[in-house]
Order: sequence, then C-alpha cells, then structure tokens
Amino acid sequence: MDFYKKTLFTVLIIIFTFAIMIKLIEPVIERQVGEIFADKKLSKKLAKELINSTREFTPEKREFYKSILKDIYIKWKPLLLEIKEESEFIINK
Repeated sequence: MDFYKKTLFTVLIIIFTFAIMIKLIEPVIERQVGEIFADKKLSKKLAKELINSTREFTPEKREFYKSILKDIYIKWKPLLLEIKEESEFIINK
C-alpha cells in the first residue's frame, strides 16, 4: 500500500510540474507567434501603403520619393556603370 501512495504522489508531482512549466512557457511561445504574424501584417500594410501612395501622388509625396530615389541613384550609379561596362565587354567578345 505504501508503494502505491509513493507512486501516486510521484505521478501527481510530475503532472503538476508539467502544468507549471507549460504555464510559464506559454507567454513566450504566444509572443513569438504574435511577432511572426505581426511581421506579415506589417509587410502587407507597407505594400498596401506603397500602392496607395502611387495612386495619390501629391506634390509632397513627389518630393519625398524624389529625394529618396536621388540618394539611391547616387549610391548605385558607380555600380550600374561598372555592370554596363562589363556587359558591353562580354557582348562585344
């Protein structure tokens, strides 16, 4: 009889320990899953905003995008010229 009491007590302690561990881990897993879906929502929101911004092209937005594209072009122009030269060399070869 004493053996069964010890076994039952051990099983209850193990179940109780698992329940506590699950309760402690649950918020962490929920937060990670929420971040995954938040990233997808953010990317969808950015895509929607980009599409809407091209439909409503106000002068302010035109200047904003113009400055961004100008900075990108200045940084990428040497690379684009290098690609163009290499491509022409390969074509002429």
